[in-house]
Amino acid sequence: MRSLLLVLLLLCTPFAWAGNQVVTLDVKGMTCPLCVTVINKALRKTEGVIKAKSSLKTQQARVIVPEGFDMDALIKAVDETGYKGCINKIEPEA
Repeated sequence: MRSLLLVLLLLCTPFAWAGNQVVTLDVKGMTCPLCVTVINKALRKTEGVIKAKSSLKTQQARVIVPEGFDMDALIKAVDETGYKGCINKIEPEA
């Protein structure tokens, strides 16, 4: 009974109504694994970010954020590390 109540409560939260988005950022200037770590930390510290993972090979970062998230916050987080970020694409999370 308690688990049914918990499931019902979770389904009624605003987070269940809104979808998440996957944002792909191009990141210029990454040259080593430490660069990846710095970008990941900066993005993950940004309020509202659910998940972030960058790649040295692709020179990109994939970030999961809630719908309606201010994308400028992601660019600002990357730019404040000394790298240059720009949005490549935004798509709904699968």
